[in-house]
Amino acid sequence: MFAEDLLREVRRAGYTPGSLLAYGRAIASRVTRRLPLHAELVRSIAATSMLLFAAQFAGALTFSATIGRSAGVSYLLSSSLVLLAATFWLLAHVGIALERDGGHALRRVPFPVTLTVLRLVSIPAILLLIQHHAWAAATWLFVASAMTDVLDGVLARALGQESRLGKVLDPLADIVFNSSVFVALAFAGVLPWWVTGLFLTRYAMLVGGTCYLYVFHGPVHIEPTVFGKITGVVTTAVVGLLLLGLAVWTESVRHQFHEVFIVGLAALSVATIIQVVFIGLGNKKAAAAAPEVERSEKVVGDVRYPRR
Repeated sequence: MFAEDLLREVRRAGYTPGSLLAYGRAIASRVTRRLPLHAELVRSIAATSMLLFAAQFAGALTFSATIGRSAGVSYLLSSSLVLLAATFWLLAHVGIALERDGGHALRRVPFPVTLTVLRLVSIPAILLLIQHHAWAAATWLFVASAMTDVLDGVLARALGQESRLGKVLDPLADIVFNSSVFVALAFAGVLPWWVTGLFLTRYAMLVGGTCYLYVFHGPVHIEPTVFGKITGVVTTAVVGLLLLGLAVWTESVRHQFHEVFIVGLAALSVATIIQVVFIGLGNKKAAAAAPEVERSEKVVGDVRYPRR
């Protein structure tokens, strides 16, 4: 995703301002040169974006009718910006990194990738529902969006549509989705900011560690660990139960269980931070020791480097 052949030149030049500027120009030139070579895929990305925009427009009308005009306008603006960013990311990835995907030419957006983008564009709706304390609707939409995180991987394997596009976008979507929900819950006063800060620290370490390994040591392969998958599922379940409790429990029951949820989420965040620190240090050590020809096999996600 960073164009490894161009990054090698930056490394050899010692990351000077001139080399970084040349790298940016080369990236822009590559994108504009390669996109016309993938015209069918570009059209598929555009068509997918328009279908998702139609769903967003329907959602905006629903918000306007149920919550108010300002809510509908806010949702349409914010979700359109998210969709625009996701669309540009897909186009940039195609232009920078995509020549042949999985041994065959990628001509259309795989359906699992569409589900991942759908999870991204659902974020503004969930945040708006949390802001207005519409806990029942927020719960159902959160659960539905979280399920796409399971379905995109299952369908990719079942339909034979696994792609680098999806493998890179899926963990990024997870990080943005979870971070946004935790921040919204903190703003709503449901979670203390220190709990949200712990989760944001974990995600910042994941993204920062991945970028560090890629930029300074070579290409990486994103692959979640078993522990990371388990903690992700448990965290999603706890947040879903918390939202459900806000929707159906009485005030006294909420007060009784609120601190249990806070402590549970804090414990999960600390456990994942410890894991990321130790595996990240192991990655750094292994990457520095490995010959450059072997560095393409680094694995980051809930970051790990394969044993030899």
